[in-house]
Amino acid sequence: MNIQLKENFDQLAGALTKQATAEGTLFSLGAALVFAGILCAAYRLANTKMNVRPQFAVTLVVLAFVSTILMSLIRSNLALSLGMLGALSIVRFRTNIRDPRDIGFIFWSMAIGIAAATESYAIGFIGCFVLSAVMIATKNKAGLSPSMLLVIRGSDTDLQQIQDVMERAPGCSRVKAKNVLAESFELVYEVQLPQEEENGMIHEIFELGGIDSVNLLASNTQMG
Repeated sequence: MNIQLKENFDQLAGALTKQATAEGTLFSLGAALVFAGILCAAYRLANTKMNVRPQFAVTLVVLAFVSTILMSLIRSNLALSLGMLGALSIVRFRTNIRDPRDIGFIFWSMAIGIAAATESYAIGFIGCFVLSAVMIATKNKAGLSPSMLLVIRGSDTDLQQIQDVMERAPGCSRVKAKNVLAESFELVYEVQLPQEEENGMIHEIFELGGIDSVNLLASNTQMG
């Protein structure tokens, strides 16, 4: 038992202290490039044309390469690995995430680097295809536009009628603000509608009468 335990420990220590060679590093970077290509294809297929951000796709590829390089460097030095983890723990990212699934793409990109650097190519391929299927299957198939702000201003309209229109509208909506004055009102909704239904809903609101203006604006997370 002790001999077997010692052999297992020696194998683990050998894996941790394995020196990266130039040939192995180039092969790992090549594998990372292939995995990153699958990632980018899945990102484009899992999002509508309007939601695809080329800069974010490039960032995912760069992150995959950076993860591969970092793993290749720190896997041969346990002390350096612990120091790198300590350094990364103080980093704070405050970039707004427009789609919660983007977090999954970010971690997927990091996993690509780990799989490529540790030569776990089979796990990398299987993981890429499984994650691609999941991301593409959860694509927004309803053709909804990104979340937008609908601002309705008027002076003589039953607010309940406006609420009924919003409830009948396809997609989803929720009240963000409601300002009611003595002679006017302002309603702000966060809406996500099929693009072909936007004009029809605005027209239906105007037909209620007493509506001064209807504005459809990009939300803060869609700007910039």
